[in-house]
Amino acid sequence: MTKDLYSVLGVEENASQDELKKAYRKLAKKYHPDANPGDKAAEEKFKEVSEAYEILGNPEKRAKYDQVRKAGGGFAWNSMDGGDGVFDDGGLADILRSMFGGGAGFEFSGFGSSRRSSPMVEVKVPFRTAAAGGVVRANLRLPVTCPACMGSGGSGRRKCDACGGSGRMQQGQMVMMCPVCKGSGSVVTDRCTRCGGSGEIFTTEQVDLRIPPGSDDGTVLRLTTPSRKTLKVRLVVEPDKFFWKEGRDIHCKVEVTAPQAVLGTKMKVKTLDGKVVLKIHPGTQPGTILRIPGKGVQYRGAKGDQLVHVEVKLPVSLTPEEKELWRKLARLSKGKK
Repeated sequence: MTKDLYSVLGVEENASQDELKKAYRKLAKKYHPDANPGDKAAEEKFKEVSEAYEILGNPEKRAKYDQVRKAGGGFAWNSMDGGDGVFDDGGLADILRSMFGGGAGFEFSGFGSSRRSSPMVEVKVPFRTAAAGGVVRANLRLPVTCPACMGSGGSGRRKCDACGGSGRMQQGQMVMMCPVCKGSGSVVTDRCTRCGGSGEIFTTEQVDLRIPPGSDDGTVLRLTTPSRKTLKVRLVVEPDKFFWKEGRDIHCKVEVTAPQAVLGTKMKVKTLDGKVVLKIHPGTQPGTILRIPGKGVQYRGAKGDQLVHVEVKLPVSLTPEEKELWRKLARLSKGKK
């Protein structure tokens, strides 16, 4: 019954973060509810893929998951109940929740609590908003109780064959909620035609999402919507044509001509706060990186810098007069050796 998160995404266990991201986006696009209206199997697959990437896409959670995964069925669950914060909320409980069905709720020997995971949605965020912080307005497609069956999934019930009517299933030293009947011990015999037996339909709700400064692609935020629904939002940061981010620092590239690199110049460079004047010193070499202090992103009380990568643009086509000047310069340079 245990789901291997690497298998869910179709990647090897040594896959890089870029490979994980590519695999997730490919599967999320394939199984997204908007691309498969009314397809409950695709909807469940989309949730499964999203929950797998929520763990593997986060290096810290991935390391914890790998530890649990390698321990296997003989792992001593009670030994982790030490209050050291390693496997607290968002740690082992979230990992195991993803391993055994995402939305189910669990009872762990030594944990003594159960809860239901929040729905996960994705929101695209412009690079500059993610870096500097701000507010993004988004229309979210959210699950709500089906009004036709009031969440029951249909009419008529029979004992669940998967769990024998107990609502729970044993997995090693752990008792998990039955993923088929969701812990009720029974399943509907006549499925609701509107929701297909899931007990939920989707509706669209508009929200204003506050983006913290320094947010990365894959950052997960918790949000309570105006209708009081709690959910997780994974940020998809759109690339910028000019900027990119590494840690607290913002990077960009600028081009200068050969004369500007040799003689020096001043030029205006874009930052997240507007344009600043940058001095290009005489004799600047291709690949030189110049630092603009304090123009990076704010994170945990410290602000990074902006690093400007200087590229020297050489002429491609020259007039006869320009060629002669370059030849003269070459002769002068040769004479200095």
